[in-house]
Amino acid sequence: MGAGLKIGMRYGIRHWKDPLRLIFFTMPLYISALTAICYYFLGMDGASSLLVASVCAPTDPVLASELQLQKEEMYENKNTGIRYALTSEAGLNDGMAFPFVFLAIMWSKVGAWSEVDVYHWINYYVLYKILGGIVIGSILGYSFSLLITNTPSKYKDEILSGFMGIGLAILAFSIAELLHAYGFISAFFAGLFAQYHYHLKRSKEAKKKDGQSNEDKQELLLFNEKIEEFLIVLWTIIFGGFVASGILNYTDWKGVLVALTAILFLRPLAGRIGLLGSTIEANKKWAVSFFGIKGVGSFFYLAFALYESSFSSANEIYAVVSCVVILSILIHGLTGPRMVDYFKRTNPG
Repeated sequence: MGAGLKIGMRYGIRHWKDPLRLIFFTMPLYISALTAICYYFLGMDGASSLLVASVCAPTDPVLASELQLQKEEMYENKNTGIRYALTSEAGLNDGMAFPFVFLAIMWSKVGAWSEVDVYHWINYYVLYKILGGIVIGSILGYSFSLLITNTPSKYKDEILSGFMGIGLAILAFSIAELLHAYGFISAFFAGLFAQYHYHLKRSKEAKKKDGQSNEDKQELLLFNEKIEEFLIVLWTIIFGGFVASGILNYTDWKGVLVALTAILFLRPLAGRIGLLGSTIEANKKWAVSFFGIKGVGSFFYLAFALYESSFSSANEIYAVVSCVVILSILIHGLTGPRMVDYFKRTNPG
């Protein structure tokens, strides 16, 4: 939801080419390569290998927030560089990775790959659930934007309170899940369309005359960000206790090596391949490719999959995914601020 609010409806089709490259080329390449490594190097069965790769594919939109669009880049100063690419990818790929999680679940239930109903997977888990999330979220976001436009100014403060952003996110997610669509995608598109009429009808001059709307929009987003920050701190404490309980004992140096490979080699290479043809400068392509930060979303997917089906390597899967997240937090956390400072000095955007 936060990623969608940051982007809004200011970007055209040509601006979405790079994020879509990361979704349709980088993600499948990354998942395929990591699945093969888990299968041949770690000795996991096919379903477990695919599950590890799938849950480690999305870029976490909360942990990556420091590398995403900032307040001054959301309205007058349009950013189409690193921050925009990472923000839009993080908003999209949380839901786009879910079909692969379902594919791993289906595989684990039938036992053999030849028994997996690929046509059902494509029609239902890929097409219906993705398109359903897009449609539901877009309708809710558009309706919210229309409501704001037609509401008298004296009531807008109440409607645009920070809590409304949380309510809209939960509503979009819940309705999508009730209709068996992807809630993550629905929440993202609700955020995109929540500012549809604002971006459509407000010129720069109008914004200067009526700055209240801009501030209210910011309040909607900033409140969401504060809630995210609080929840991510809470999750980090819980995750620390999870690691301290000994989950990493279920893997060894091989699991750590796979995690390092996924972070330092697979994601950067898959990202760079996916961005072939992009007009972004070469050094920025490498930066976007490298910062595929992993976080809480991976454990949501993993917990869901292990609840839905039985995987023979459940503890090892948890251990390897934990290694990936820990190393991602450390490596990307240490290098992210330096990357931002570097591009501020040499080539902003």
